[in-house]
Parts: sequence; C-alpha cells; structure tokens
Amino acid sequence: MGTVTRSRRSAPLSLRVFAWLAAMLLASPAAADAPLEYAVKAAYLTKFPFYIDWPAGSFSAPNSPVVLCVVGEDPFGPLLDEAAAGQQVQGHPLVVRRLKSPSRESGCHEAFITSDVRSDAFQHSSTLVVTDAGGAGNGIINFVLKDNRVRFIIDEEAAVQSGLTVSSRLLSVALAVKPKTAR
Repeated sequence: MGTVTRSRRSAPLSLRVFAWLAAMLLASPAAADAPLEYAVKAAYLTKFPFYIDWPAGSFSAPNSPVVLCVVGEDPFGPLLDEAAAGQQVQGHPLVVRRLKSPSRESGCHEAFITSDVRSDAFQHSSTLVVTDAGGAGNGIINFVLKDNRVRFIIDEEAAVQSGLTVSSRLLSVALAVKPKTAR
C-alpha cells in the first residue's frame, strides 16, 4: 500500500513559528470572545495535515479537499473556519465540516472529537483523530494543557494502525509520543 507523499517544505510555516502566530488570531474580532485555548487549537488543527501522509486512495481526485470534521459540540465558532480559509495541503483545499455524531462514511480526513463523543467510529480508518480529552484521549493526537499552554501528545502506534504516517517534524514538537511498536 503506497502513501501520498508530501514535501515537508510545502508547509507554509514551521510549527514553532506557527504556535506564536496562533496567538495572533486573538486580534480577529471573531476571536475576541473566544478563549485563547480554542484559537490555538483551531490553528493547530489546520496545520496538522501538512505533517501527515494518508494512504493511497484517500483522495478521490488530485484536487479533492482535505476534510477537517468537528464531531460533537463545536467549541470553535468561526475560529476554525477563519483558520482554514484559503489553506491548501499539496493542492487539496482544506474544508471544515461539522457533524453531530461520528461516522466512518463521513469522508473526514481529520476529525476533532470533543470530549462528549466517543471516537470508536474512526478507529482503524485512515482518519487523523484529534481529541480534546488530554492524556485520557484515544485519538492519534490528543490536546493537553501544560503550564497554561496548548500542547499535544501523539500516539504513533494508533497512526500506524490507521495507515497514517506522522512526520518526524511533528513528532519532534509533541509534548510526548507513544512510539509505534516494532514490526
């Protein structure tokens, strides 16, 4: 099974610079009422796809969108839409879709699962599951708050089981990584 490869140079910003820029979202009138935590999480969610390789066949056409789904209660409001506006991942436009409940047939490439929803529907699918459940999350990427900063933990084994490859650049900025097991 081949992978869709991407040049890591295609990411518009490094993750370290990007975290600083995420804080600048607060200058937006829509972000003025939203907590900083969700402005930063929205920015991360729109950058994660630059550091993921999906299996061949994940996109029906070379210009099919990368679909970022919010599953459950939406904590972002317009922040996520603003962060995703105009983003392209290797020629794939980034689009946001909101779902009340998870479904494998939803076409999500990345799914942000709120703490009130179980992520089992996406298990072993080629969906990058991101949770807001901290260290107790069962996603591939789990957001945590550490020293009043939004950070994330990556479960590389869960990524492998889903057929996804996480870039070493993303792994290097994670708070912690659960490594993949030797095959």
